[in-house]
Amino acid sequence: MLNGWVETKTYIDDGYSGGNFQRPGFLEMMEDARKGVINLILVKDLSRLGRDFVEVGRYTDSVFPSMGVRFVSVLDCLDSDGDNDMLHFRSLMNDYDLRDLSNKIKAVFHSKQASGQCLISTAPFGYQRSADDRHRLVIDEPAASAVRQMYEWRRNGMSYNKITTELNRAEIPSPRVNRCLLAGKEDCSFPQLWTIRTVKLILQNEVYIGNFVMNKFGTRSYKDRTLVQKPESEWVRIKGSHEAIVSPELWREVQEMNAAAARRFDPKRNPSAKLFTGKIFCADCGSAMSCRVNRRHIGQPNEIEYPSYFCSKYWNSGRSTCSWHTIGELTLKDLILAEIRSHADMIASDRDGVTEQLKRKLLQTDTQSLGDTRREILHIQRRVRELENLASRLYEDRVNGKISAESFGTLVRQNEQERLEKTAKLQKLTTDVEEAEQRFSDIEKWAALLRKYRDLQTLGRETIDELIDRIEIGESSVQDGKRCQDIKVFYRFVGQID
Repeated sequence: MLNGWVETKTYIDDGYSGGNFQRPGFLEMMEDARKGVINLILVKDLSRLGRDFVEVGRYTDSVFPSMGVRFVSVLDCLDSDGDNDMLHFRSLMNDYDLRDLSNKIKAVFHSKQASGQCLISTAPFGYQRSADDRHRLVIDEPAASAVRQMYEWRRNGMSYNKITTELNRAEIPSPRVNRCLLAGKEDCSFPQLWTIRTVKLILQNEVYIGNFVMNKFGTRSYKDRTLVQKPESEWVRIKGSHEAIVSPELWREVQEMNAAAARRFDPKRNPSAKLFTGKIFCADCGSAMSCRVNRRHIGQPNEIEYPSYFCSKYWNSGRSTCSWHTIGELTLKDLILAEIRSHADMIASDRDGVTEQLKRKLLQTDTQSLGDTRREILHIQRRVRELENLASRLYEDRVNGKISAESFGTLVRQNEQERLEKTAKLQKLTTDVEEAEQRFSDIEKWAALLRKYRDLQTLGRETIDELIDRIEIGESSVQDGKRCQDIKVFYRFVGQID
């Protein structure tokens, strides 16, 4: 006890910045204050509470008083129950110290960057850190040969997709897997497959002609850790900082091809989310389906868009894994619209019959069997109470000498064994009933929701979000001259309905 105060708990946030108010210890302290576990916060000095002038003022002036919590800073001689004229001034100085420290750290990094030191967290594919100087890159020859091959393929007109396919076909370790191998980790959990994005980054990186380009990204301020891209005028480019893997001539030729490929896309067309974006997935690999748009006139004065969806993993791996699973948006839209209207018609015609059928199908039970289970629960509960009363009577009979010790032990063991069995069964049945009741409630919600879509004429994004959780698209096949494709629709509340 100190000055009549009882220490309830100590909160520690070692290793966290004072500008961060999402520290585990601080959050725990605030939760205890809200619950009334503590009513006084004692710190060594104001900087231990935090170094953000605005946030510290908010807590000391508003949050703590609203919770009835007293705040005391020992070395600053500050007490919320007394004179606080110096509190905001000291908080402002702590905030300034935080900004000054941030500027000093940035200055050190800029100095190291200007001297050509490698400050990136991991070495680029094709390089590894020097054993003598970790700030210097040396060539990793097996990976470097793959980089040279990629640049040659690109110069010869090969697309990003085709390069990705060839890398996966040759089973060349992906950059993450290669880092694991360099570190001596044989059981790497990273994916072996190359992706188009990885190939693009390698074919655009100046590091392969011996140049370091740093300081491309930074935080908004010393209080906001969000990364933003800096203007090119602030980039730090160090030429010839390490040995090149490809020649400058080859690199320039590849960049010209990359720029020409980028120009083929119309910059005026802004990408937009399509009807099923985020709802449609590949049935085989589980990856989200990507959308591409074909634009044609077909006798119309204006261009018409024809979106279609395909497996993103198949495309990004250079067609090395999975398959297309492609389907047109118009086709899928018509199928989903027809199914929704069909379910809505059935519910409007016979809601009770449809919901009972769903209960039997989705839960292997119905309202009647659920009632039987509830009655069984009541029967077991009565038997458990009888067994507990029987145990009490056995103890009384033993104390009164009505039964022998041997008989008492046998009867008690039998009674306890039956009680445990009944209790376990009771718990299982109770859990089953609670889950069934929740699912029954979900089925009723789904029926009420779907009923209003009986006359649905067009399928929009709002309707999809309200009714559907996900759609799984299988690979198409041809049977008896007809194209067939397995499509599974998982509705909200009830899941898949065959």
